[in-house]
Amino acid sequence: MLDWWEKNFATCEFGDRRLNERAMSIGYALSLGFGKALSEIFSNKTVLKRAYEFLPTRKWNLTS
Repeated sequence: MLDWWEKNFATCEFGDRRLNERAMSIGYALSLGFGKALSEIFSNKTVLKRAYEFLPTRKWNLTS
C-alpha cells in the first residue's frame, strides 16, 4: 500500500506547507491501516478529528 501512498499523496501541493504535510501524513496512515476504521488508524482523538475535518465531505440536500 505504500506505493499507493506515494502515487496519491507524496507529491500533493495545496499551496500551504502545513496542508501538504497533513495530507501526506493522513495518506501515509491510511496506507498503513488500509481496511481499518479511521478510529483504529488514528487512535489519538485530536488526530482523528483533524483527519475527518481534512477529508472533503459533501453536503446532501434531501428535500425535493
